[in-house]
Amino acid sequence: MQKRILFCLVIVWLIYSPFLAAQTQGLDWTIYSSQQALSIENYMQYKYFPTAGTNLIISSKSNLENRLNFNQEAKNADLNVGFQIARKKFLHTLSSGYLTFYDASDLEPSAYVNKTATLGYQINYTPVESLNIGIFSKGIFRNEQDRYVSGNLLSSEGYWIGSDIHYATYFSNSIASIGTTGERKKMDWESFDFAQVNANYNFYGNYLNVDCLANYSYRSEDIYILTAPRQNENRSNYSLSDNQLRRNLTFAGSVQYYPDDNVQIQLRDDYSQRKTSYSQNEIRNSTDYYNLAQLQFDYQLFPSLVWQNNLRHTYAIKDYYYGLNTRHTENRHFGSRVNWEYSDGDSLIVDYAIDLQIIKFPEDNNQWDNDLLSHNLLWGWKHYWHERILLENWFGYGFSKDVYLDSLLSANNKRINSWTLSPECNILLGDRLAFFQVYKIRADYSDYIYKTGKNNTLYRQLSYQYDLVFDTYPLIARSLDPRWLKLPFRNSPDNAFMIDLGFAYEENQYAQKRKEFYELQTKNRRWTANIDFRYDIRTFYFSFSPQYSWGTWQELTFNLNSAWLFNNNSLLEFKLSPFIDDFEEIESLSLHNFSINKFFRCVKQCSESADWRLSTTLKLRF
Repeated sequence: MQKRILFCLVIVWLIYSPFLAAQTQGLDWTIYSSQQALSIENYMQYKYFPTAGTNLIISSKSNLENRLNFNQEAKNADLNVGFQIARKKFLHTLSSGYLTFYDASDLEPSAYVNKTATLGYQINYTPVESLNIGIFSKGIFRNEQDRYVSGNLLSSEGYWIGSDIHYATYFSNSIASIGTTGERKKMDWESFDFAQVNANYNFYGNYLNVDCLANYSYRSEDIYILTAPRQNENRSNYSLSDNQLRRNLTFAGSVQYYPDDNVQIQLRDDYSQRKTSYSQNEIRNSTDYYNLAQLQFDYQLFPSLVWQNNLRHTYAIKDYYYGLNTRHTENRHFGSRVNWEYSDGDSLIVDYAIDLQIIKFPEDNNQWDNDLLSHNLLWGWKHYWHERILLENWFGYGFSKDVYLDSLLSANNKRINSWTLSPECNILLGDRLAFFQVYKIRADYSDYIYKTGKNNTLYRQLSYQYDLVFDTYPLIARSLDPRWLKLPFRNSPDNAFMIDLGFAYEENQYAQKRKEFYELQTKNRRWTANIDFRYDIRTFYFSFSPQYSWGTWQELTFNLNSAWLFNNNSLLEFKLSPFIDDFEEIESLSLHNFSINKFFRCVKQCSESADWRLSTTLKLRF
């Protein structure tokens, strides 16, 4: 009943709002449905300015979610009303709110209901443009369903107070700011203290940029648990179980230096520290440390030749109270890339990277320690064989060495050699039609370092993909290819349609080495056919994309999308996505036994076996 009344009020506001002056308002409504869940969300915001310096703000949001796989229903609604008065350097805000929460499932003996009302006041003082001081206070009243005693309500009340100060100063080429926040919330069985300090500095010069950010936060929270009523008691009770203390410290700084128009040097460092401790359950105490140091060096030797280098080091520590789980992770990376555009649009690319990952368990005699060293080389060639024919060829080689230091795990030590070849060919026909081709061959050889009875393995993959695309936008403009954009083309952005006919094949093979040859163990194959169609009519579009995969396994998907943008950025959107991966109860069709009756019977069976996913969104802006 409350949700119906709220929905009626929203409709009344939307109908009569054109007769009110100087207002902004909006309504968002979304529904999602599938075989596993049903979700309905809506959000409304209304602003009205009765007089100069005053502002009435009304907002509401609600959510309904049904988990159908284990019969759970959750509902919540939140209504907030605020009234602001601006007078000289002061801003006064009166606020009230009402929140309801409902959760019921087969996992709980009874539904949980929570209703909370708030009433508050906030004042902001701005003596100068660079300084803002705010203070707020709220009274909180709550009733919730007793989970152990049916029909009994547990009542709680309390307060929530806080303040914040923010100061910023501006110079000709730099900005500096500092802020602090403090809050306290105290109720019968919920309480926390929160404090935060942050500082920021930014400098932007002709040759030097500096960005620095520091933040420290502190939060102490009491943890209460609900206990069943004792003998001769008619209600449950909350008791203080523990206190959780969380302290976070972060720092981020970067320096960019431009000694020359063709040289860029960037130095960056990020550090974070998070400590979590409990007063009673100390075994859950933990500390996280993380640090990232990075050096980036870019040098444009010639207008057509760019050399990029990246040196990065990260170190992370996960420190538990129970020392045997403490883990140290270190990553070292160096990468270098050369891009040479030797002709208009034609280029050669060489990229090399080396990575070392080190994992240590110092409190557990280092028996799980692991080192992973990787080398990766990528060579690419891009060439316009004709102004309408683009050829690309990518060759990659990777070598990695995975080593466990302890003798008990050393049998898993191995080397992996990986080879990849991926040629591509894109052919433009006119300004609206193109044929795209992508091929890929890959082979991974895994060789165990020690002869412990484990067989060396081979993984190889062959795949290709074809796409024939017709686009009246046109295709040249949507591709953003620098060479193709120089060709003449027609424009029709307000009324365009696109169709993409695609076909792909992929085969994966897994083999083990037997003496001097590899014996095939398993393989899988997949063929995929798809059609993508999209039609744009000014601010409206719709598209549908059926895709069918067959081979080792079968999948059928169908995506239907449409959207309409209207009336001051209002939006209506619709999405339908049925999915089928089980074809046991679906009759197969072929050309020699095809008939209309069998076709419609197959369509009916597909609709019954599909997992239907529906999403609809409505956003109204006034």
